[in-house]
Amino acid sequence: MGIGDEIDRTVAKVDFGKPSARKRGKDPRWPYVPVIEHAGVASSPKPWQEQVRGLAFATRTEAVSSAKVHIAKLRLELAKKLADPRMRALRERYGLPRDLG
Repeated sequence: MGIGDEIDRTVAKVDFGKPSARKRGKDPRWPYVPVIEHAGVASSPKPWQEQVRGLAFATRTEAVSSAKVHIAKLRLELAKKLADPRMRALRERYGLPRDLG
């Protein structure tokens, strides 16, 4: 088992939120915007929503799909950062070994 496998398992455990959509679009042709719903955590027990900015869609299904893609991109970005040799402190924060070797 290599560090790549450990990084993949760690990223899979991280809660990036649940994809959703809300009817908040300003243009009536594209009323749905992608939203990520976050559950409360110990430091902030109240749930909150984060809108994916700059996107609006005609249907709720398209907006939810867009939110899923956004979450997938966040996972990929975190995996890339954790694999970067310069990101020792970030790896420690997620319980991974400080050095990649």
